[in-house]
Amino acid sequence: MEPPETVKNAALLWATAITAGIVETVLAVSEIARDAGLDSGVWLNVGVRSAVYIGAFVLVAFFARGRRPARIGLALLLSVVGLAAMVVPSAMHLADGEPLIAAVGGDGEFAIAFFVVRLLHITAVLLATGLMFSPAATAYFRGPALATA
Repeated sequence: MEPPETVKNAALLWATAITAGIVETVLAVSEIARDAGLDSGVWLNVGVRSAVYIGAFVLVAFFARGRRPARIGLALLLSVVGLAAMVVPSAMHLADGEPLIAAVGGDGEFAIAFFVVRLLHITAVLLATGLMFSPAATAYFRGPALATA
């Protein structure tokens, strides 16, 4: 069964979100390298993030092929945990009175770039989540036997 457009578009948005996460990492590491140099902690963080991004791309590939567990995994890991990890700290900074760009993008040389990429990242996650639970996507993941029952 060919995936509906909503599933294809959701997969593209998930890939966009993951790519935005990679760009955010590059910006953050560039800022750290410029300011303080790269120590083993930074490299460990890059390694962990790389594993997460690879795992996320694998989930997206399985999702695009109609694997139900991948849809659940994306929802739990990226839509809930990942989104919370991005939004909660920024919301706390805003509550402490920081300006929006500083709360989301920091205060370094790449703050504006990080802010723009982070907003793209959050938007892609929200749109992908909505599309992957649309009626057409739900029917696709239900499969032909259950979709007509």
